Amino acid sequence: MAITRDGNTEYKDDAPNLEEKEKLLAATVEKALKDDPTALSLAGGYMGTDEVSILARLDLMTSVRSLDLGDNQVGDPALKVLLASPMLENLEALFLGVNFITDEGALEFAQSDSVAVKNLKKLSLDDNRLTDASGVELVASPNISKMEVLKLGWNQLGNGTAEALGKTGALNRLRVLDLERNYIDDAGVAEILKWNALGNLEELVLSYNKISDQGAQALADCERLSALKILNLTNNNIGDDGAIALAESPHLAGLESLFLGRNYFTEKGAQALKESKPLSGVKTLALYEGAENTPGRVNYSRPELLRPDE
Repeated sequence: MAITRDGNTEYKDDAPNLEEKEKLLAATVEKALKDDPTALSLAGGYMGTDEVSILARLDLMTSVRSLDLGDNQVGDPALKVLLASPMLENLEALFLGVNFITDEGALEFAQSDSVAVKNLKKLSLDDNRLTDASGVELVASPNISKMEVLKLGWNQLGNGTAEALGKTGALNRLRVLDLERNYIDDAGVAEILKWNALGNLEELVLSYNKISDQGAQALADCERLSALKILNLTNNNIGDDGAIALAESPHLAGLESLFLGRNYFTEKGAQALKESKPLSGVKTLALYEGAENTPGRVNYSRPELLRPDE
């Protein structure tokens, strides 16, 4: 607001102070929880550390089981406050995609003894700023031992995290693993397939990584993927050999959805997949995804890591 005095202009800050923010947020939360006191979505609300700190001490939050703070301004300090809140001890689903969480915050989550939120079954950290430095610790952390759905897409995770996944004993209940748009290659796939709880997995998302025929062959040869219902390998480096290996795999007979668009196989590989007898239970088979036979190669964070040879 501009105020003019004696020909001079002074500016008043209209931003609410902390007390005003608390009143506004408490009213917003109370209204949002009227219909369902167990689920709260505050996505896209420009919420930062102040707002999260207020949220973390509201008595209203004790009934919440699912909290969506996606597409906000949640950074490491806000994450620390959130995870230490006794008001959120009963939280089972936490969505923090499209925020500003770095390795520092994720490491705090993985290593801290003061984490109060220990009943999480679903966690989304998509599109933050995570690398293997935190990914390795996160997937091995006892703080996520009850996790059933873990989404870590659109970060900068690579084979280090994949290797840690292969060794972890902390994710024995995991059913959904989403690693879309990271930097995992064939060696990383081989590491993931060593994971002792792999047989429980129902959905595996490895789209937009660096997987070629060798990685596809490893998936096809793995005998512990019988529970897998959804496999997403969109936008990788898979050619005809990889496509045919998947088509002929008896270990993927439980698949209901297979996504392979934007890869390098030709009609030969596509035909093998379309006519596959082992994959006869597949109801959704995506081979082209609008790209026809000209695959795109886009990684918005660090494209030179996706295709370093080009």
